[in-house]
Amino acid sequence: MKMFYTKENYYFLHGGLLIFLLYFTIISISCIQQKREFTYSPSIYTTLNIPAVPDPLAIDGKLNDAFWQYAHILPLTNRTIDHFGQGGEARVAVRGDYLCLSARIPESDRLVAHSTGINPTWWREDMIVWMFRYKSPITNLNMSVAIAANPLGALSLWKASGSGTSNTRAYPLENEGTPVEWSNNVLIAAVIGQAEWTVELALPLEQLGTIGFISLERVRAPRPNVPELRWYWPALYERVDYIMASSNAESSPVFQSTTLPHNRVNKPPETPGSSLAKEVATLPKQVWTEEEHKSLEISSMLERSIQSRIAAFAEEEKLAFREVRTIDDWERFRDKRLAAMSNWIGPLPERTPLRPTITRRSNCGDGFIIENIVYESRPNFIVTANLYLPEKPSGKIPAIIVVHSHHAPKTQSELQDMGMTWARSGIAVLVMDQICAGERTQTQPWPRESYYGRYATGNQLYLAGESLIKWMVWDIIRGVDLLLKRSYIDPDRIVLLGAVAGGGDPAALTANLDSRIAAVIPFNFGEAGPEEHYTSGPRLYDFETADPGGAYWETTRNIPNSVAEQFFPWFLCAAVAPRPFIYSFEIGWPKTVEEEPAWARYKKVFDLFGSRDKLAEVHGLGPFPGPGECTNVSTFLRKRIDPILNRWFQIPIPETEYHKVWPEPELMCLTPAAAVEHKPESVSAVAMKLALQRLADSRSKREGLTADERKKALQDELKKKLGDIDPMNSPAVRTLWTRQFSNFSMEALTIETEPGIMLPFFLLSPKICPQHPSVVITLAEGGKEGFLSLRSNEIASLLSDGITVCLPDVRGTGELSGQRSHGPGAMGLSASELILGNTMTGLRLKDTRTIFRWLAGRSDDPNCIALWGDSFSDPNASDFQFDQSPGQLPGPLQQRQAEPLGSFLALLTGLYEDSVAAIACRGGLISFSSVLEDNFCHIPQDVVVPGLLEITDIADIVRTITPRPVLLAELVNGLNKKVNLSLMENEYGRQIQNLTLTEEAENQLLTNWLTSKY
Repeated sequence: MKMFYTKENYYFLHGGLLIFLLYFTIISISCIQQKREFTYSPSIYTTLNIPAVPDPLAIDGKLNDAFWQYAHILPLTNRTIDHFGQGGEARVAVRGDYLCLSARIPESDRLVAHSTGINPTWWREDMIVWMFRYKSPITNLNMSVAIAANPLGALSLWKASGSGTSNTRAYPLENEGTPVEWSNNVLIAAVIGQAEWTVELALPLEQLGTIGFISLERVRAPRPNVPELRWYWPALYERVDYIMASSNAESSPVFQSTTLPHNRVNKPPETPGSSLAKEVATLPKQVWTEEEHKSLEISSMLERSIQSRIAAFAEEEKLAFREVRTIDDWERFRDKRLAAMSNWIGPLPERTPLRPTITRRSNCGDGFIIENIVYESRPNFIVTANLYLPEKPSGKIPAIIVVHSHHAPKTQSELQDMGMTWARSGIAVLVMDQICAGERTQTQPWPRESYYGRYATGNQLYLAGESLIKWMVWDIIRGVDLLLKRSYIDPDRIVLLGAVAGGGDPAALTANLDSRIAAVIPFNFGEAGPEEHYTSGPRLYDFETADPGGAYWETTRNIPNSVAEQFFPWFLCAAVAPRPFIYSFEIGWPKTVEEEPAWARYKKVFDLFGSRDKLAEVHGLGPFPGPGECTNVSTFLRKRIDPILNRWFQIPIPETEYHKVWPEPELMCLTPAAAVEHKPESVSAVAMKLALQRLADSRSKREGLTADERKKALQDELKKKLGDIDPMNSPAVRTLWTRQFSNFSMEALTIETEPGIMLPFFLLSPKICPQHPSVVITLAEGGKEGFLSLRSNEIASLLSDGITVCLPDVRGTGELSGQRSHGPGAMGLSASELILGNTMTGLRLKDTRTIFRWLAGRSDDPNCIALWGDSFSDPNASDFQFDQSPGQLPGPLQQRQAEPLGSFLALLTGLYEDSVAAIACRGGLISFSSVLEDNFCHIPQDVVVPGLLEITDIADIVRTITPRPVLLAELVNGLNKKVNLSLMENEYGRQIQNLTLTEEAENQLLTNWLTSKY
């Protein structure tokens, strides 16, 4: 509307302004108060007089100085999210040459924080942000400065863009503005308390104007069941004028640093006490010399064994597929493998109400609509999704479900482009967050968290007898249900597209389990990934042999039993025939698709159905790395897909590619109101319910049996989960060298526990000849080197008592572990054994039992062998809460994985070997169910036995072993935190015969206990 500038307008406007200024002046004067005599009601028209307080102040983050009693209180509120607790309060006052700020922030959940220092590159984390707008007394320029602090005392001061409000961005990223020059002159300290965190800051007054605007915002990072939350002062999009009182105080605030929360300090290696202990500590740690390691290729021994077994299955599958000549042949070939796949996947959940909620519907007037939707694939287990729709749908419209990659969630720009472009052409497009990504993060909302969340969450689901890929498949199936609730969706034209790197796997599996999928486009799935053509060298197999796939730490990318039961990646794609299938890769083939082995197989299968026209391929630009790489599916690839879908389903081809990146907040689905309505539960919480119910059912089935029958039933059921655990009969044992010491001899040996697997071990034999010779076998993730270096006192004690000590390295530990570290990258061997139908734990049990039986065969008394399972990983502190997934950029606080392997192996060996004399364990898990108690878990995958909690837990195994003596010391939970004696007694019982429980195992408790049992 045009405003005409007249004389009447002039007097009206300027008269009004004079009245407003007079009113403002009166209000301001009335608000000027003496020290300790102030009240105010915040609103946009209020002037805040920041008082000067002369009381002493130490910037230590504790807020216990009397100074703060007289500071202005700035309550942080947001009436729309009161259900999630209070926002806390901030306080402000002047002291000497400083403006002093503080905040007390309540928090009942674990904190989310990573950054430390001044002006860090912020992660997505909890923080409080002050915004100041003032005229600089130094430059005389108007300034907007944002000051952010987190629970770890990280501090950012940056010149903010915009009008000075704090609501333009959720987090002060490094590109938000220019850091202020005086950041290092700010004093800050933060303290983490019980259900709260507090922070204090002191800013030099010489840098700040005495008059300006101020506002505050508390940002609470999203949790798995709650969206990002914010509280404000004075209110959203409001600010308050401030006037700082002058201070006559001569002294400045005292700066006192605080100590950040920290983990328990690593215990130093045990210092050998006796001369014998010193001698043990200096013993050789390796059986083989460096030259022998190289010549025998010890570092690749396990990989060679795995690859040879995979190759054998690939050869068997090739011969079987060679015999497929008719549709009947194919169906027999297919049905056997689909049955094996379905058997491993297990029953799908019950279809429960979706309870869909549209939390936002956006129409930008450009031919499409975006609905932000929350639905439940299981009760209280939510899926967040963006549904892109034509602005004016006509008749029955096709739909495309996009399964995003593990690179980025549903808000990623390529995914938005797909949704908007296709929706403008008359197609419905559903893009949901996959588990562990975007709004469905199960751990922390940090960079690449979907990678590492998939690792940890996948391990938790394995224990419960579930799998992450199964849960992803079910979410997609329920997405189909969601679409079909809309009357305008054509049920015969639902296409499933799995985006590159992690989206293709669940897409292909879903298409086999849901016949409503009309066509599937599983990118980067169907044989080796395209990059492997360029990075892994020559193909391992001949043209006729299918690549069975390899091990990967992300659990969705190597399905257990898939190699052993021969449902290879190519097969999961071909099994959808004669439904349409696009063999699709992100980048280019090294030559042409005709030279790709999988393509020849696809043509054979579709030819059997006479449906070659239902088979197509698309590829991008090569090679790798190169310009063809994309996070999900690029424009280049979409333009190749569009004509194919048009030919098959008459799906319209977009006239133009549409690109407009919507801000991430506008595509968020889980609002506070939706969180209250749906009460979202995490994967671990739902999995825990399933596991406990299954565990209770299994235990009840064994209740009516005799002790021997219960033991036999447990052994049989557990063996099905563990895989190959039978010991090697008459193993080949070779002595490499023997050395004599003052009180004992040291013998270096190897033992073959299966063809191609040769384990090193030491025998330390005392020169004292006891009347009843006895042996202790040591077991730990750190192997024999860890025992010799860190347990020399205890080994010396055993030798002094005439006990022989056997120190083996089972496969993948000690001398056989190479340079692998903890975390996802170390789990290749374990994942490989899963696809072969085994478990690493089961094979290590096979190793231990083989060694045990060889030792028993050398002794006159088969009941003279005891087991010592140990851990060399210190627990995390009991108040440790800054968890992060393995593989993330390390945070300021060290975290450690538990090492429960030694204890678990010792107990399993005792379960299957009746002649074990006694078992002493230190640092083991209190239970595998504790791994499901939290969204995080800190255990390595190589101790995870899929389906273990469907039949048993550690306490059941212990009860079955007793009344043989068992000692459990220094047990930890799934977060690698020590548990107290009360928790141990609740888990194991107080009246189990010959069971000893203790929180500590110092002063050679284990070895003294072991000696007493002979």
